[in-house]
Amino acid sequence: MSQTSPAANRPGGYNRSFGGLVGAMIVMVVAVVLVWLALGLFRDDAEFEPTPIDYDASMAALADSGAALAYPETLPEGWRVNNLAYDPADPSFSLAMLTEDERFVGVYHGREDLEEVLARLVDDAATEEGSVELTDGDGGSATWQVFGDEGGDTAYVRVGDQRRNPVITLVYGSASDDQLREVVGSLLTVG
Repeated sequence: MSQTSPAANRPGGYNRSFGGLVGAMIVMVVAVVLVWLALGLFRDDAEFEPTPIDYDASMAALADSGAALAYPETLPEGWRVNNLAYDPADPSFSLAMLTEDERFVGVYHGREDLEEVLARLVDDAATEEGSVELTDGDGGSATWQVFGDEGGDTAYVRVGDQRRNPVITLVYGSASDDQLREVVGSLLTVG
């Protein structure tokens, strides 16, 4: 019995061609896409829910530690805190909140230059729109400069002294004028 061997230059026993290669690649791509889609059907979209900040406890701890800050004594009903930060080296305090209707309100209290603070927190093209006399949560009346930008943000700025250093208090955001003034009216200054 004689054994036959494959023809020269033809390894294996099947026909290899460019069309066969393309067909195999199409089958592989379809298989990968089907597996990817099948796995996606069993996966929920991740929802990010930030950890709630205990505003009252955080502010009490900062005030008890002797931190130099200005902060709202209480938050209006339905508002939530997104961020609260204190830097003792600077010292500076910042608070970011959302109103009940999802509008932003921020509070900053620190030693930065007014132009730098406005450029960083409000807009580098913020323009002064006058001044207003407002009473804060301590019962003190002060002149607050009012700034605005083209995007509709407003900032109330009080420049003063704390611990024999110049300090800026800024209440700003996209919230209504009444909401911003409500925050100014509840500000307590400690330290």
